Amino acid sequence: MAMTNAERQRRYRQRLKARASGAALPEQARDAVERAILALWSFHERPSPQGLSWADIDGCHSLDQYRSDLERNPGNFIQACRAFLPDFAGLTAEEAHAVATIIALADALRLAPPRAMALPRAA
Repeated sequence: MAMTNAERQRRYRQRLKARASGAALPEQARDAVERAILALWSFHERPSPQGLSWADIDGCHSLDQYRSDLERNPGNFIQACRAFLPDFAGLTAEEAHAVATIIALADALRLAPPRAMALPRAA
């Protein structure tokens, strides 16, 4: 059933209030993590600089296997993201932004000062 305009406006205002209060932060962090995992997987799907398949190198042949590999040790995910510093070589602009967001979140959680990151420009 379609929502009325008033219902849409009410939901929109609720979401704005949740964002402003910080209540939506955990969900936004989960969304950021998901975008970064998909960005890392997209990179993983491309051949390595030596022309080899990353799957042949690390044994991850599916997104589920890759996600499981990252989940095995919580540091693996952040380490995989930080591997693209300082210039995010090999990532598209959108992928680099997703990975940079996770690095910034991890730094904030460690109480580290914000770092300047040189993101590639969107094409």
